Amino acid sequence: MIVTIISFVFFGFGISLQLKAAIGQSVLNALAVTLSYTIQMKVGTILNGINTLFFISYLLLRRTRLNYKDGIQIIATIANGYIINLFLYQLLSLFTVESYFYRIILYLIGIIIASISLGAVLAIGIVKFPLESMCLIISEAYKKKFTAVRMSFDVIFLIITLSLTLLSHTPLQIREGTVISILLLAPLLGICYEFFKKHLTMEE
Repeated sequence: MIVTIISFVFFGFGISLQLKAAIGQSVLNALAVTLSYTIQMKVGTILNGINTLFFISYLLLRRTRLNYKDGIQIIATIANGYIINLFLYQLLSLFTVESYFYRIILYLIGIIIASISLGAVLAIGIVKFPLESMCLIISEAYKKKFTAVRMSFDVIFLIITLSLTLLSHTPLQIREGTVISILLLAPLLGICYEFFKKHLTMEE
């Protein structure tokens, strides 16, 4: 539990570094940032809303009673947004990064930290993420590949983000950071997950 909490905090920190770099985001974070410009809310708060929606959808699709693990998911979902807001709007606001080169470095550091910490969280298995849980339920219910379901959501996020950007004239968030995320996140996460799966175990 202690390792999970520490890793979860570092995951929020890694996401915050990516947001701070401002060179584009992964498609879900790009949607959250675009919405933050549109409705004037903090990114972490918007991510809270999106993840809560996914979690409720997951519960409805699952059609089973709530258990103590669901309570952990609710707490983790809400905490994630507050952790991001704390780092992004409080701690990281104390400095600015003007150089484009340093922005790239900052984004890469953020994605590495997020991959390592997320790999640990997933390997331990106490906390699961609402979107991935919902995709898993959909893939099982409709006999579809998990990867295809997850990518379908990314396409939806991409379309919504681009549409909002065009309609509201907000800064474009689908940029080089998005490409870096697509190329690096999955391989890094896979390596970190396999490493922590071998070295971290959770007793039921």
